[in-house]
Amino acid sequence: MNADPKKISIAPTEAEPTAAQTPMPVWPMALMLSLLFLGAWYFDLYGGWFEAKVYAPYRSLPDVQRFQPNTDPNASFIAMGKKLFTDNCAVCHMETGVGNPANGCPPLVDSEWVKHPAPERMIMLISKGLSGPITVNNKVYNTGVMLAVGDSLPGDEKEKARKIAAIASYVRKQFGNIAEVVKPEQAEAVRTSIKDRTANFTADELLKVP
Repeated sequence: MNADPKKISIAPTEAEPTAAQTPMPVWPMALMLSLLFLGAWYFDLYGGWFEAKVYAPYRSLPDVQRFQPNTDPNASFIAMGKKLFTDNCAVCHMETGVGNPANGCPPLVDSEWVKHPAPERMIMLISKGLSGPITVNNKVYNTGVMLAVGDSLPGDEKEKARKIAAIASYVRKQFGNIAEVVKPEQAEAVRTSIKDRTANFTADELLKVP
């Protein structure tokens, strides 16, 4: 007689693991977007757009300039020069002082004419204008005719001299230039010496001025 067959036991097969896809809660996304929005809003309001001179409680550079006292005794004089420059000179030299080579208008940026220690040339140039070419930073500019801005400024002779000195002072402190402020008395003395001149100056004439 055959023995009873051995019973074979089969272990139950475990199911393969599965990963359930759980949707991300909405609130973390909403919180992140809210924080980004608040950060951008705060930066826009108080950041001053990376201007190092802006700090709390000021919101912009004009705020700092408006509410902080300016210790420069020539600040108001330079500000007047800036306004006069913008109204009378920027149409050619541009507000940035880069000039307009297409029209033969030379730059004021880092100009040897502007940085010259003595301001007489600038006073004469602003007063009576310029005819012909002028060399600035080793480049020749055929200016044609630069108008006699100084002579056309409103006011009596003393006021004209003051305004010319303000324009010259502003230019000598801007556009990469570092030069002394021009005093109204200096401009007045120069204008007295050229009061009878009706023609524009040439670059060669101005170069002869010490």
